[in-house]
Amino acid sequence: MSPPYGAIILGGGLAGASLAAELASRVSLLILEKEEHPGHHASGRSTGMFIPSYGGPAIAALAEASRSYFEAAPGSRPPLLTPRAVLHVSSRRRAAPSPTATWVSQAKVRELCPILRTHNLKSAWLERGTGELDAVGVHQRLITTAIRRGGALRLGVQPHKISHDGDAWRLQIEGEELSCSALINATGAWADDTAAGCGLTPLGLSAYRRTVVLVDPPEPRKPVLEGPIVKDMADTYYFRPFGQDLLVSPCDETPSAPTDAQPETQDIALAVARLKRATGHEPRRIKHQWAGLRSFAPDRLPVIGWDLRAPNFFWFAGLGGYGVQTAPAAGRLAAALFLAAKPPGAGRMGGPAPRDFSPMRLAGI
Repeated sequence: MSPPYGAIILGGGLAGASLAAELASRVSLLILEKEEHPGHHASGRSTGMFIPSYGGPAIAALAEASRSYFEAAPGSRPPLLTPRAVLHVSSRRRAAPSPTATWVSQAKVRELCPILRTHNLKSAWLERGTGELDAVGVHQRLITTAIRRGGALRLGVQPHKISHDGDAWRLQIEGEELSCSALINATGAWADDTAAGCGLTPLGLSAYRRTVVLVDPPEPRKPVLEGPIVKDMADTYYFRPFGQDLLVSPCDETPSAPTDAQPETQDIALAVARLKRATGHEPRRIKHQWAGLRSFAPDRLPVIGWDLRAPNFFWFAGLGGYGVQTAPAAGRLAAALFLAAKPPGAGRMGGPAPRDFSPMRLAGI
């Protein structure tokens, strides 16, 4: 007798939701999320930026392939993607971050972002075709699509034992056993722990904490709130308008065990110090602060594909801090690999081939 589910996805964040949206109409599917609401961790703490140049060729390809999803979402209020240019700056001479970025003078930088100090800038590039993403809206739309197409979602459920009996995966949860033909590991920062719980040697994914604060913008507020996202090309800070506030991150990468990440005092102070150094603006108070975990494979490429060391075990993890801007295309790619279909845009995406995302590259197979 076949198991009741063709696949169970562990994790209801952006990875799990995007794959479920693609698979639900073709596979009997259940998403298990250990939290009481999906997207509680990294997916729900994204700063929601769409910057295809950020993350390297593989991320750029997935982000560009996701653009049509964000732009074509009918009736989304607010829209999934709101255009806003990105001003990339550096105190060193640096090449353009993307082929579409244009060089701008110090005078133009002051016009675009009056608060930014320009005396030591050696490079300034303006990238368009970028913007702000409604991260919560993207996630909700993917989850809703999965459910509408027949997928099931259970919240507050975490298996305490997972095993394979030679025919199916069996998951022991409180007072119940679930079974499925294929198990999908989309547990984000916990992906290696999940694999270990299934009897597999971890692949070496690492989680890093990143901090974000909201502060009042300087006066006059309007030029800043209508201006671009400002990103240091050395990844020591970025800031951008966020409603009526200024969102600031020191781009910290502090190694962390998988956990419900919380901002640390020193990282909040670092965000303020780097904003002051870049602009001269020292906010009087922190209006809000949060932190999230960004998980990476050692080569910083996503981990998407079948694990040949176990029967019907599929990975969809290691999306780093790029999950929101790549989710639609990454979900399509993962579904194609899961179903052994030709990956969408194969040969045209640029960057690494789908096989370069395989978990087997990290297992030495």
